[in-house]
Amino acid sequence: MAICLLLLASSTRAQDRLRVQRIEYVIGSSLAFSLLDYVGFNLDVRQLHNIAWVYHGIQSVAQAAITYFLYKTCGLSSAIAFNLIWWTWGDDLGYYGWAYALNPPSHGSWENRVYNGLQSHQISWAYWTPIGLLRPRSALIARDALVAQAIVGLSVSMAILW
Repeated sequence: MAICLLLLASSTRAQDRLRVQRIEYVIGSSLAFSLLDYVGFNLDVRQLHNIAWVYHGIQSVAQAAITYFLYKTCGLSSAIAFNLIWWTWGDDLGYYGWAYALNPPSHGSWENRVYNGLQSHQISWAYWTPIGLLRPRSALIARDALVAQAIVGLSVSMAILW
């Protein structure tokens, strides 16, 4: 009986260890992707003045490569969780986190956005997120709504991995 309980306890610890490892891979991948987004966008579009769609093509290839890596390393749930974080604007929050960490008075800060002469806390480029898909493409979305959406996306991703 004691041996059965010991084996059961050790298998549970192994499952927990694998669960934690999947979470680490997904969070690490999201941080790496958002850093790639920050560095790549600022180099390619802002400094080299290349066309944004070329950069977004490169970004899509990187996202596909990370998705494939997560799928092969940790399984389908990890690949889905990573893309859910991206789709719900979590990686964009990471972009701004990197902007604040690497360039504190960042020109990419959403606090520095001005619309019609007024400082605004609304975003116009999140049209591909769940909230954005419910609105016209050029509609402004409140920053707080996108942050809440990202929190929900991260929570659901963690539930998928759990």
